[in-house]
Amino acid sequence: MNFLNKGEYTGEIIQSHHIDNSIITNTVYTSKKNNPNWHYHENLHICFVYEGGKAETKHQTIYSKKEGSVFFYHAEELHRWISPTPTSRSANIEIEHSFLKKYDLTEQNIKEAINTNVNTKALILRMQKELLCLDGIDHLQLQHLLLELVSHQKQKTYIHSPRWVILLNELLHEKWNEPIALEEISKHVGAHPVTISKNFRKYFHCTLGEYKRKLKIERTIDLIKYTSLSLSEIAFYCGFTDQSHFTRNFKQHTGFLPRDYRKF
Repeated sequence: MNFLNKGEYTGEIIQSHHIDNSIITNTVYTSKKNNPNWHYHENLHICFVYEGGKAETKHQTIYSKKEGSVFFYHAEELHRWISPTPTSRSANIEIEHSFLKKYDLTEQNIKEAINTNVNTKALILRMQKELLCLDGIDHLQLQHLLLELVSHQKQKTYIHSPRWVILLNELLHEKWNEPIALEEISKHVGAHPVTISKNFRKYFHCTLGEYKRKLKIERTIDLIKYTSLSLSEIAFYCGFTDQSHFTRNFKQHTGFLPRDYRKF
């Protein structure tokens, strides 16, 4: 069993940057540069596998997650990486205890944040894009993105959401690439259109249109990497008016042009 100190990973670190008691890295795992032994890290970390996949073992239970998944590990949580593909790549964010204390966050806060934020993958990609900036890293922007990612759950004003909010969230995820009228939403969730319009931002922290775009972008992130669909086909499938519209939105949310992300 291996104990990994701050900034250490079992694969090869391609890029790394320290900011605000956190470390953001880009890591490649290959048959030659991967240690599949049991290990744990000094700090909590978030891992977005954006190329290849992984099967891991925790608490003696074997399970697999689909490619493109985001994983959360508590500090000193035992796990191991077993890559089912010759090469896999991940974006890692390691957060020290001092960061949690500084921003009054707990590890559970951050775990819930990445699991409930519809924009999680896009935010992590925007952070990765900052690492690639040839003109120098914008530290303020990187810090802003990190805080937006980990404090999502803290933004929630209401602990117990009304039933219509839960039903609406389920409906939007189910019909993420379909046009849907406010009247149809109202009938499905049992709430007046005015109630939905007036309170949507309160519970979802953005407008209805913005939320739907975020859902679409999160789906396109996986489609670009894990299908042979052309970018125009992805744009059509995900409900964008055309490829240009898709490209603008994808770059706005992730920092990447779709074609550049496919090569990343």
